[in-house]
Amino acid sequence: MIPSQRDQFECRAWWATAPLSGAIGICHLNGALDPAFSALGIKPLEVGATRVVDIAGIDEGVIARPGEQSALLMPHGGPRVRQLISRHLEASGLTFVDPADSNATSRWPEARTPIEACMLDALSVTESPRAVELLLDQPRRHRDETLTPKHTRQSDPRRHLITPPLIVITGRPNVGKSTLLNRLADTEVAITADLEGTTRDAVAARLILDGMACDVVDLPGLRESDDPIERRAIVLSSRFLEDSDLLISLIDHERGVPETLKKRPDLIVRNKSDLGGAAPRSTADLEISATTGDGIERLAVLIRKSLVPDELLENEAPWSFHEELESGRD
Repeated sequence: MIPSQRDQFECRAWWATAPLSGAIGICHLNGALDPAFSALGIKPLEVGATRVVDIAGIDEGVIARPGEQSALLMPHGGPRVRQLISRHLEASGLTFVDPADSNATSRWPEARTPIEACMLDALSVTESPRAVELLLDQPRRHRDETLTPKHTRQSDPRRHLITPPLIVITGRPNVGKSTLLNRLADTEVAITADLEGTTRDAVAARLILDGMACDVVDLPGLRESDDPIERRAIVLSSRFLEDSDLLISLIDHERGVPETLKKRPDLIVRNKSDLGGAAPRSTADLEISATTGDGIERLAVLIRKSLVPDELLENEAPWSFHEELESGRD
């Protein structure tokens, strides 16, 4: 039986996983856990125990209790499942809170130190495999060495391991931008055709490039056009150019970097190397063939190194990877 709203108990909840579809959802419960367990139809759980449970007849999942007042509810990660569980808990008297209104220590009560709490916070949002080992080692590094002023979160390129950088691919029509995006994604995410102006709007995909999650955008070909829809798309694409963390200018054996490009590219990549010929009016940083896949792995490594150099990944100094390490909120 579900308690009424006036039977509210002191327990807060929040979802630690993103609201998109996923294999597993993680819901934090913090406070008076026994009433929460009862509302979910779950038998009491000892500290340190983990169990597969039926969650109020909604879904089957895992419940873990790392602390006296802390539990992790892990159902399947579909939005509908999460919605039904959230509604059931709220109707039972439990309060859902915005994680942004709390600090990392309260969000992760199972953490032994504030640094561990910040580390768990960062691990819950990063999609970059390269970030995992680096973050797991931060509690040790912060214990052994004090942060110095040079370690600032926003100026440290390693921030891209937590928040995916924006990578923009631009170039003249028909140089192979959409084909390159599809090749990097290893699937078809952009329309490709041997016609100018095929991409009339920006196409984006979140990709893992050399262990780093990135938002890669394929912009419309830069050219003059009388088509009002295409002209508007080209104007809107200027916003991506301005906000890009890394701008790639794609050229081929016939076409170089557009003279109309307002922002200097970080990388010049020559496509269609399988067709031969020399890159016109420009020296490319790398030659690839998006059609055959030649040079694509080298391009992924070059992109990652351009954003997060090897020396930072190998640096043993502590990293200010979380805002609370600088704000003193913890």
